[in-house]
Amino acid sequence: MEGVKVVSEDDLPAQSGKTTVPAGTLFHPIVISLDDATERWEIVRDQFAEFGFEAERLPAVDGRVEGFQGEGYAPHSWRDRWELKPSEQAVFESHRNAWRRIVESGVAQGIVCEDDILVSPEFRKLPAALDTRRFGIVKLDGFSADRHYGAECAMNGWTVWEIVETVPSAACYALSLSAAERLLADSVTYCETLDDFVFRPRAGLQPVQLSSGVAVQRMCCEVPEKADGPASLRERQDRSRAKNGPLPYRAWKEWKRLQRRFWNRNTPKRRPTLAAGLPPYLN
Repeated sequence: MEGVKVVSEDDLPAQSGKTTVPAGTLFHPIVISLDDATERWEIVRDQFAEFGFEAERLPAVDGRVEGFQGEGYAPHSWRDRWELKPSEQAVFESHRNAWRRIVESGVAQGIVCEDDILVSPEFRKLPAALDTRRFGIVKLDGFSADRHYGAECAMNGWTVWEIVETVPSAACYALSLSAAERLLADSVTYCETLDDFVFRPRAGLQPVQLSSGVAVQRMCCEVPEKADGPASLRERQDRSRAKNGPLPYRAWKEWKRLQRRFWNRNTPKRRPTLAAGLPPYLN
């Protein structure tokens, strides 16, 4: 596929400033970016280049188009949301395109990012440690909120936590080929925000959070002035309204929320730290 690079052993130099990666693995990050967000794309591209990665830009789906509706969007289907805004559908469809690219490339694993992130120099250490064969989906970015997590696990010198409740931000994550296939199959129809969908535990697929995020969304941090730029895919203002659904649906959602709260009552609340080189959280 054009733009997707499969690294073979012959492509790996013995001595190079570039980050070397396992053969047959897609490791140049796929960066989702709107066509008119050239400054954001250039900033994140240059960050990755500094750490030895050649990022690939994947055009984002633009929900600002008049009458836009996501291909798989299924409102009023008693999912996690009753309706989604066009911007939320566009984010979902953009990530579906990234999963599809990974699947069509046939590589072992991929990294998906959005263009509003800051990247830590620690990112360059990931190729030797990342184990999506075991964990399926690894959330790489940190966020400034406490959440309940399950078991703490070791991943080749890194620490990851099992995600057991909804977590914000799918701005940077890694996933295996089989996980990408699973997400595509599960999202043929959807009515759920992307973050909740990607990191929802499934039978045979337990996503994990990197305890020390190697990336972070700019809006979560005290951002250096040079990182300013046009609004990102998620930051674009969408003043449309999504309905909350009828009373029976809202009661069902509240019951599900109480169930999750009960199940997670004994799990610790934690917040991912940020790896070296990233600015601190705003709060």
